Amino acid sequence: VKLHVAYSPESSLPADVVETIGLRHDGPVGEQLTNPQQVLVEDRAYFKIERLDRFVEQQQLFVMRMKDNIELQQKKSLNRLASTSSSVQTDFTCQLGTKQCRSTKRHRVVIVRDANGRDIRVVTNLFHASAETIADMYQQRWAVEVFFR
Repeated sequence: VKLHVAYSPESSLPADVVETIGLRHDGPVGEQLTNPQQVLVEDRAYFKIERLDRFVEQQQLFVMRMKDNIELQQKKSLNRLASTSSSVQTDFTCQLGTKQCRSTKRHRVVIVRDANGRDIRVVTNLFHASAETIADMYQQRWAVEVFFR
């Protein structure tokens, strides 16, 4: 059994829960948790290029970890104030994927280094937030994991 959770940071409680069997793919279930009033923060199991483009069209805000094999096309750096204490490595916009399957929209990518020194690639359509805020939002996703332990 898997639980897919919409988590409310204000109350530190789940806002919505969808239960599935363990063998069901996570991606389509994530669609059930969409709410334009909230920011979706999801792990790479929910990642699909077409879904990101659709979220932009539907004005569904999101922060999502990218799969490691996703190619980044036509990168354009975003100006940001560098901080020596920040875990953010880089911040840019790009199209995602290959010629055969490429996003039609430009997405923002923030690469953040985790506590173990690994780079985590996060994609978002939050252009008004700082790269550090986006990194924090993704890292707070773990609050859901901790809630159920």
